[in-house]
Amino acid sequence: MFIDSSNGGVNAKPDKTVRSFVMKSARNRRTWSTRPKGSKQKASSDKNPRRKSSIRNHSISSQGSAPEKLLRLGYHGPKLLDQPVASPNSINSDSILSYDDAEYLWDSPMACSVSPCTESGATEDSFSPWQDAHLPYQSTLKRPLLGSFDCLVVGLDAKAGRLFHQSNSRVVIGAAVPRLFPVDPHQLSEELGMDWIRTCVQSPIGAPFIYAILTSSARAAQLSPEAYKWRALSAVNRLLSDPGNSTNDTTIAAVLILLANEEADLAGCKRQGDERNCSLMINEAHCNGLRTMIQQRGGLAALGGNKVLQVCLLMHSIAQTITTFKQPYAVLVDAQGQVEDYAVAYNHSPSAFAHILRHFYELNINRSLLEIIFEITAFVADLTEWYSDRTSLAGPLNLQKHASLLMYRLFTWHQSSGRSAVDGSANTAALDQGICLALLIFMVHATEPNVSSFGPRLSMTVTRLRQSLLKVPLFAWSKSPDVLLWVLTMGGLGAKSLSKYNITPKHEPDISFFQEHIRLACADEHLDHHTSVDQLLDRMRTCLWISSVFDERARSLWESMGLCGSLVVDLKDLRSSDGEQVDVEYALGRSTTLRFFTTNNGCIRRDSPI
Repeated sequence: MFIDSSNGGVNAKPDKTVRSFVMKSARNRRTWSTRPKGSKQKASSDKNPRRKSSIRNHSISSQGSAPEKLLRLGYHGPKLLDQPVASPNSINSDSILSYDDAEYLWDSPMACSVSPCTESGATEDSFSPWQDAHLPYQSTLKRPLLGSFDCLVVGLDAKAGRLFHQSNSRVVIGAAVPRLFPVDPHQLSEELGMDWIRTCVQSPIGAPFIYAILTSSARAAQLSPEAYKWRALSAVNRLLSDPGNSTNDTTIAAVLILLANEEADLAGCKRQGDERNCSLMINEAHCNGLRTMIQQRGGLAALGGNKVLQVCLLMHSIAQTITTFKQPYAVLVDAQGQVEDYAVAYNHSPSAFAHILRHFYELNINRSLLEIIFEITAFVADLTEWYSDRTSLAGPLNLQKHASLLMYRLFTWHQSSGRSAVDGSANTAALDQGICLALLIFMVHATEPNVSSFGPRLSMTVTRLRQSLLKVPLFAWSKSPDVLLWVLTMGGLGAKSLSKYNITPKHEPDISFFQEHIRLACADEHLDHHTSVDQLLDRMRTCLWISSVFDERARSLWESMGLCGSLVVDLKDLRSSDGEQVDVEYALGRSTTLRFFTTNNGCIRRDSPI
């Protein structure tokens, strides 16, 4: 089951490969028989009929309020039923519940009150708060923030309720995490985010959102999330058949959270064969469904009344693009299809940044790229001030929005530049492309000040940067050597996060390449082991730089390269022999896992708490 908004919420049918995988998995799970049911078995089933029709005939939109519906059907309240419920296992495991069984699970009277602790055999005593000690500004959701469980559209038992409130999974929507946006280390956007989460959770159509939150929370606590995921999918598909709610903010938010979970699964446990194909199909279906929902709503611009959701969708869409170098599924544009200009929106003049722009002017780079660099320079000036003293005309939401828009502009410029380079100007465009890609790495680092590792998220960017630099002779940078050092440093920072991965021949962002070229650039500028780190930092600050973000990161990189009098480290030895191969799908899955979940490896699925 997966989201398919293009067909009124009807579940898409899997192809032959997926059907084969499902049948094979089901056979492994239980004995199959083609014999018809015996009369005794049939009588037993007639005595306890499935309750499909009664639930399907009571839609939220046509049968009054949700609490009335839950009370009438006997679901209201947090009481945990003693009857066991079979939960569908994911495609990661050796078996999978059939679609018919999934429908039965959704329409059974136990669907609204089952806990993953019950399914996994865990006791309530084993359910301990889950936290990540390595992340700053993280706290647990307090029960009063969301009110009593009795007012929710679905009933939660005590264990599910604890899981819901212990959610610290950094879901893409930011549910259960006070700091919604990476550019807001001061947590000033916390109240906006929590208000919006309350609205979604307490909505009459909030069931998909609640189940999506529980899916992410169970995943973060290393419990099996499958029961909650299937409930969320079923609830979303029912809403998609309701024109009044199919593109509601809460429905879109639930699909976004589910998509983040599916993306993270792409990095799971070295999937191969049919299992991998099935995972890719489900992820693509979710993404296409989300794209269609946004388009039917009128694009991201139509979500302007819900700024938190609008910016979260934009962030996720552009993060996908940076990782995969594929077109984003959603972009925020105006009625003319244009992206908002940051410098114009906040009245910045190029003359105020002449000392920085001069380095790029001297390289005679492409004019349209220069315009983007000017916007980024203005943005970085405001972002630096925001980080230091919390003052900004834009505020955290707009800063986060424009960060994504600027990265999107860099991506589109690079793609159009690559197409024009095919026409015969590849060598002349290589320098511009190298600067563009370095800017992309810079923006990712600059807008995530608390991230210690980016994993393989930048692998494709670093690969393309290396390929561009190989086409540019060293003397081409002679008019602005500081820009060359800056570009190589950005490449080194991007490649450093990849050092523990084994890279396939297709993607070879080797940090030793940047080590060698930084040494050559330093030698050309008469910089040797007597040069201090502070001297190099002073040169970098004449380009685009945020000291609070980059000083320590650059210092660590240069010292590992043997610059500034430090011991030389053989950076090739930093790679782990048992790392994962970085392909596009793995990079996307690992990127989502590192950004929104806290497990340290791709194999996160367990049946009991840590």
